[in-house]
Amino acid sequence: MDRADWALLTIAAADGQPLSPVQLQKSLFLFEQAYSTEMKDCRYDFGAYDYGPFAVAVYHDAERHACDGLVVITKAPGGWSQYAATPTGLARANELARGAPEAPLKYLRNVVAWASQLSFQQLVRAVYERFPEYRERSVFRG
Repeated sequence: MDRADWALLTIAAADGQPLSPVQLQKSLFLFEQAYSTEMKDCRYDFGAYDYGPFAVAVYHDAERHACDGLVVITKAPGGWSQYAATPTGLARANELARGAPEAPLKYLRNVVAWASQLSFQQLVRAVYERFPEYRERSVFRG
């Protein structure tokens, strides 16, 4: 599996519900932090950015999945993008899940469920509490 597969699994873990950019970014970041050994050959290059850990390649992979009909990208009322798995994307994620290691997959699903329950501010704050080094370039004051 490559990192784009993990991005699809992350988006699909929301069961067809949309993920905000911060939910997608932070879920993948936390997943990589927890499973750095398993992800060593297919990691995103997260760096400190305006709202904590950020990797532009996450969006590129999501956009590629959208071109393949696996993800739909819509605009939220605030103008930012939202990422949701299509029925075809959910089916592909189920195929990928059958070949994925159980513990990382379970963690990923749990972290997406957790991130989906938090507001933008709560999620950014929680990531900064665990990883204060990613606050370095932050514009977040919440």
